Amino acid sequence: MSQYLKYFPKPLLDDLVAGRWLPVIGAGMSRNAVVPPGRQVPLWDDLGRELAAELQDYPYAGALDAVSAYAHEYGRPRMVERVADALLINEARPGDVHRAFCSILFDIVCTTNVDFLLERQYDATSRHCRPIVDEDHLAVNDRSNTTALLKLHGDVHHPARLVLTEEDYDAFLDRYPLLATYLANLLITRTAVLVGYSLDDPDFRQVWQVVGERLGKARRLAYAILVDAKGTDVARFARRGVKVISLPSSRAKYSQVLSTVFDELHEYLQTNLIRASHVTEEEPLTEFSLPQEAMTRLCFFAVPLGLQPQYRDQVFPLVERAGLVPVTAADVVAPGENYTAKIDAIMRRSVAAVVDVTTQNTILELGMLMAMRKPLKTLIVVEEGTVLPSDLADREVVQRAKGPIADQPHLLKSFEDWFRRVAADIQPRLAEEPQRLLRAVSIAQQSSRRFLILNRSFETLSRGNRCCLVTPTLLGSWPTSQQSLSS
Repeated sequence: MSQYLKYFPKPLLDDLVAGRWLPVIGAGMSRNAVVPPGRQVPLWDDLGRELAAELQDYPYAGALDAVSAYAHEYGRPRMVERVADALLINEARPGDVHRAFCSILFDIVCTTNVDFLLERQYDATSRHCRPIVDEDHLAVNDRSNTTALLKLHGDVHHPARLVLTEEDYDAFLDRYPLLATYLANLLITRTAVLVGYSLDDPDFRQVWQVVGERLGKARRLAYAILVDAKGTDVARFARRGVKVISLPSSRAKYSQVLSTVFDELHEYLQTNLIRASHVTEEEPLTEFSLPQEAMTRLCFFAVPLGLQPQYRDQVFPLVERAGLVPVTAADVVAPGENYTAKIDAIMRRSVAAVVDVTTQNTILELGMLMAMRKPLKTLIVVEEGTVLPSDLADREVVQRAKGPIADQPHLLKSFEDWFRRVAADIQPRLAEEPQRLLRAVSIAQQSSRRFLILNRSFETLSRGNRCCLVTPTLLGSWPTSQQSLSS
């Protein structure tokens, strides 16, 4: 049972499934990092006050002014070093919020943070992250299993690209017109969802304002996820054209609430992505039509496109003969362009997988399989002579020659034996599925019938101006046929 999804508008959840979210991550997200005892990653205003304390005779006038004054007084290199130290760049590690957020396989994420917490979390989950820091990075069109991380303010490893001072903000649109145009295009075509972001940054707000002026009422809505939002917060975001999703809880539980929210959004995406997709093959469609919690017979194949015809002709019949159902990414046409989210959804409905690790994409898909909380039974296929990494030494591996698969009887025999072992292993659980589903349906029907009887009884009592106290004991022994009630 979800705790927070009911606070998310249905159109926003539809955009999530369709791959139209543009998460915009601010300093509030970094606040959830794991840091040494007694330390804390500062918010923007905290950072300004920390630097202001090192300036002589300086009356604090806001974070931007303080950072700018620090750079003027001590030089930009020292300012960059001091910011990196304050942000605990070397000590801070991703927290549970980062884990939950990065489990949602967005194809692009925008951030104004200058740290590396998101990159570290993606690395920890075998998810390749491609930072976009400079404009020339936009020319690389990488549509593989990656998350493009648009670092709007750069990072501390690129001091000249950092946007921290008044001069940096004032010159942003002139210095980086392509980045501004790219961001504007994303805001036109996607739904911005702000997390830990105050919308106080002049550059982002300026681009957002330009999009609004050009499109007017045609501009897509943006949303901000807040915990226990105050009325002033809601009004401030509303003035800037952003709707607030206020999650009920105390701000002291901010990290816990965000972790739960992202876990629920991930589960929602996994549950609904396949439902919103078009499955082109009949047998996989039948398996995907089963309830989300039901075990399927799907065996996912991650193989290079050039080899798929050979696998379909020579290997798929062996899968079907063992009682399993082969499926590839090409068999599922999902909404949007988030290829990785589709792959993840297919994997999580499958009971086994075959990965031919001869391309970068299939290697990354193997990484996704290995990073799953409940890894599938996986058979790894390599070309003869390939040296496997040490962390795959305990995995089941078969070698494939470069020639046609049809001419490799030993390989086909290895496939057949493996499929039969997988089928035999899941057979007891498959045999239990009909009874489990029948029990679930029976419980649901009983609950529905009892609710209907209870509702009708209350209507009868209301019309008779009577009152009744229903206790758990009474409800648990409610009769299957409606009986009259008296006070």
